[in-house]
Amino acid sequence: MRPKIMPSHSISDTLRYNERKVTEKQAECILAVNFLKDIDRLTFDDKLQRFERRMQLNEDVVTNQHITLNFDPLDQLSNEKMRQIAQIYMKEIGFEHQPYIVYRHHDSGHPHCHVVTTHVQRNGEPIVMYNMGRNQSEKARQHIEAEFDLMTKEKKQELRRQSQKVGGVPMVMYGERSTARAVSDVLEYVVPTYKYTNLEELNAVLRLYNVEAYRGKENTKLHQNRGLLYRVLDEHGKYIGVPLKASFFDCKPTLARLEERFAHNLELKQQHRDHVQTYVRWHLFQEPNSLEELSDRLGREGIGMVCPLDKNNNIKSLAFVDFKNRCVFRAEELGEECSRRAVQEMIVREQTQTQELQHSQRQRHRLRL
Repeated sequence: MRPKIMPSHSISDTLRYNERKVTEKQAECILAVNFLKDIDRLTFDDKLQRFERRMQLNEDVVTNQHITLNFDPLDQLSNEKMRQIAQIYMKEIGFEHQPYIVYRHHDSGHPHCHVVTTHVQRNGEPIVMYNMGRNQSEKARQHIEAEFDLMTKEKKQELRRQSQKVGGVPMVMYGERSTARAVSDVLEYVVPTYKYTNLEELNAVLRLYNVEAYRGKENTKLHQNRGLLYRVLDEHGKYIGVPLKASFFDCKPTLARLEERFAHNLELKQQHRDHVQTYVRWHLFQEPNSLEELSDRLGREGIGMVCPLDKNNNIKSLAFVDFKNRCVFRAEELGEECSRRAVQEMIVREQTQTQELQHSQRQRHRLRL
């Protein structure tokens, strides 16, 4: 479970967003707490006026709270169980007596709900939000995961370890052992077992082992003669040492043989596309603060992210490797939401929002002191 507490500057916009999802059949309102009417009798105006009246008790408070509770795709949650979880979570972060509405959304590949509320209390005093995500919310998450037996980071790590026990070889570390032997071990494992449909996708896997297949520039004899070299990469992705011809290796991973596999793998990997897309979309929805955090989260799902950057730290290419099913997908194959542009924009947006929120929290903290 991954809770996320987001301040919103417009309670009406937050409500309209969720109500629009309901109208579009992409969400349903499953719980309304501390309202005067039953949930099925509440109109949009009833909901909005309840929040506005509470917020009028303290005109210095200009934000309300938009909370999301996100669950692993493997967590099978009924509406009743999600209602129970939402009520426990809100109680443990100190919002038990606040008016709040819970919307379950169906617009993503993982179970999740949105909670609309305000932190202005009945006496007009605001609930202190500073470090709530790190303190109360984190304790609530741990309690709920244990009580409802939800998928946790530890469980995911164990699943990943199990998926990698099927096979695998060490990364090539230049100078530690025979380069030829190390690269050969990687090629003999990757080339026949992974599902890739072009050289770019094959390299997405090989680069995880510090190896790269290289055709040469278009105007070189190597490229024109359809030759192929394999070279070792250092920790910065720069090639090092002497490259080796494809014909040198016993498995003969030449361009002609690889192209035969490209055609063969095209249909085989499609059955795993939804699996990879679901996890990538889910973790992008969590809006991680950096590419490293996104990569770490996907790694717990058994999915590797290959994302070389240019000198300006912009994403040059993006691919995802499913270690369990041994297949590779370029970001564009998973749809616009998972594209290189979408990931780049999301990271920039989240970094900006995080910096602004931290600055605002520091300012409020100083005023209290």
